[in-house]
Amino acid sequence: MKKLLLAGAAALMLTSAAQAQGVKLTSASASPGGASDISARFLAEVAAADKVATIQVQGGQVLTKTMVQVAQGKNDITASAFILNFLMSRGLGPYSGLGKEKGKVLAGNLQLLFPFHLAHFVLVSFQTSGIDSYAKLKGKKVHNGPPRGGALVTARSVIRLSSGGLVDGKGYIGKQVAWGQANSIFLDGSVDAAVRPATNPASWMPIYMAAGKLNMVSVPKKLFEGKAWTKYTNAPGNVPTVFPISDLAHYGPNVRIISDDNMFRTVSNAGGTMVNKSMGKKLAKALTASFIKHLPDLYRKTAFARTSQFGNVADKNFNFCRAGIKFHPGAVEAWEEAGHKIIACAKP
Repeated sequence: MKKLLLAGAAALMLTSAAQAQGVKLTSASASPGGASDISARFLAEVAAADKVATIQVQGGQVLTKTMVQVAQGKNDITASAFILNFLMSRGLGPYSGLGKEKGKVLAGNLQLLFPFHLAHFVLVSFQTSGIDSYAKLKGKKVHNGPPRGGALVTARSVIRLSSGGLVDGKGYIGKQVAWGQANSIFLDGSVDAAVRPATNPASWMPIYMAAGKLNMVSVPKKLFEGKAWTKYTNAPGNVPTVFPISDLAHYGPNVRIISDDNMFRTVSNAGGTMVNKSMGKKLAKALTASFIKHLPDLYRKTAFARTSQFGNVADKNFNFCRAGIKFHPGAVEAWEEAGHKIIACAKP
């Protein structure tokens, strides 16, 4: 009898493992090597290792589109910029075509597994260009993101607020290309500068550094502490970011960090990994728990994992409440069982 019970238990375990391995999911992330891409691929890795699911990841995607796909149930997992959730819920910006009512419904279908900072924004140029401030972007060609993406929305705002009002198409010539072409248009001189998202360190910086000496420019202190910038950094999906320029010393002497007072100032896009609320609670919990369990491995593998706030769920670092972000019920259980507190406004 005992042997029969043991055999039955073993069979049940094998069946459960087989069922877990039989779960196949699709996932989308933005620029290759960035926080959203690293997190998507890491989740796929640990989910497979823990026999939770097999996840197929597509990188280099425009999140404005993939978020709609997940909200519609056409895709399973997507990286999300919280500002895009906010805009979708109101049918604004890149979601104006949805209308307010449809946008609200679709945004309500998206729920969070785990948050992180997608990136902070920097102005970078070759030193030979002479561009060492946002004001000097006037009349220049500037790569400011992919067409209609969340990065484009942020980059345009950063330039306008940091330059004294330069607007894409009037004060400067904005160039939008897919992330796969972003490095080439900077390196071949098609643009004079780029204002783009970066982690610390940024995966694309070594490519730029190999081509020449660079400037990396901070938002001017006076403007950053002014009314307009303060309002912007506290807007839904945004987080003010200030750190010593010494934190960028790893780039070496060929990258000149330009700042008023040895502090680098910019804005970060808060975001995270989202699923449709229809995902089963057990699956969402298992995916989140697997990610949490393996966080030490992510910290070892990815230099910017800690500075991108992976493993942190404090509202002050993400402004969940302002953006109207809700965790998936399964994710709430996983985080709280791991000893973290989810703020009430972010619970479904």
